[in-house]
Amino acid sequence: MTPSGARWRKLAFALLILAYFLYFNWDGLWARFAADDMMNMVLCWRLGPIRLLLDLVMPWRGPYRPMAGLFYLPLLKFFGLNPIPYHAVMLGILLGNLYLVYRFARRIGCGELQAGLATLIVAYHVGLSMLYYSTAFIYDVLCFSFYMSAFLCYARVRAQGRLLRGRETVLVMGLYLCALDSKEMALTLPIVLLAYEWFYHRPNSRTPREIAGWLRGPGRVMLYCVALNLVYLYGKAFGPDAMLQAQGYRAELSLHRLFAFEKTAMGDLFLSWETFDWRGVVAVWVLLAWLAWRRQRPVLRFCWVFLMLTPLPLAVLEGRGAACLYIPLAGWAVFAAVVLTDVAGAVAHFLAEEPILRRAGYAGLFAAILC
Repeated sequence: MTPSGARWRKLAFALLILAYFLYFNWDGLWARFAADDMMNMVLCWRLGPIRLLLDLVMPWRGPYRPMAGLFYLPLLKFFGLNPIPYHAVMLGILLGNLYLVYRFARRIGCGELQAGLATLIVAYHVGLSMLYYSTAFIYDVLCFSFYMSAFLCYARVRAQGRLLRGRETVLVMGLYLCALDSKEMALTLPIVLLAYEWFYHRPNSRTPREIAGWLRGPGRVMLYCVALNLVYLYGKAFGPDAMLQAQGYRAELSLHRLFAFEKTAMGDLFLSWETFDWRGVVAVWVLLAWLAWRRQRPVLRFCWVFLMLTPLPLAVLEGRGAACLYIPLAGWAVFAAVVLTDVAGAVAHFLAEEPILRRAGYAGLFAAILC
């Protein structure tokens, strides 16, 4: 297509996604507060703005997700307990997150169409519907925003073939701290950055000297993130407001807990509640691994690592799923979009050679299959 035609196509797809998002989420403006909203607001109100700002930069104290205070307190100050402004701001953030999904897909190697389809999937997923209708999930929404922003800032620099400079490192670490201040889901970012380095900027040799050089170079940002994780986990375990001491946040790493989480998560993601047992979970794992590793496709392999590892902070807790799967959903959406376009292209090529369908052409058949 001509550059002008490509721009119009991109604009048309963006308008389609916007219309899709508004159609399914507009009613969320008139949703009421959830019970957790009252708890969240009173926690922020009791602390006050000064203490909240200090908690943002003191993770070793183990404060309870202080980033949400920047959402609740200004709205409470100016709008009281009218839920409409809260939902409007949250939907605005969710809409902005769609651009981050698009940039995420493009940065890891997707084409325009695949990135657009992935964004469409994330725009509304009924299995995560509470994400769009309950402001109590503002923690997940903010964590997604800062998590993806930190990754994109890092990957943008690395895609230029250079290391992060001082200010860029500070920016990535600041965004990562904001993600941690939003929710514990962000703990997996160092693993995601390591996977990105492995699949897109892998060193030619892996001798001890080369590994040591890599740790001083590209790996230093990951080491900073790991150090921040250790400080953060110390606060959650031993700080004055230690979350891990609370009944609902006691972590348990076991196969029983892992399969219980995966059965719930796959039910939410595939809209097939109460149908997955451990055999179904293993079957999905095997299918994903085969699709990711059967060919040299960095985008699928990276997404496989992303969607397998980003839910780990949820898997060790009891009863997590649904809207909490917002960050893993980005990996699932990109993986699905790439596989869908691959399958649609193969089927369209096959059908275009049939005499009865030849006049439709490859492009028409491909579009029809995608629709």
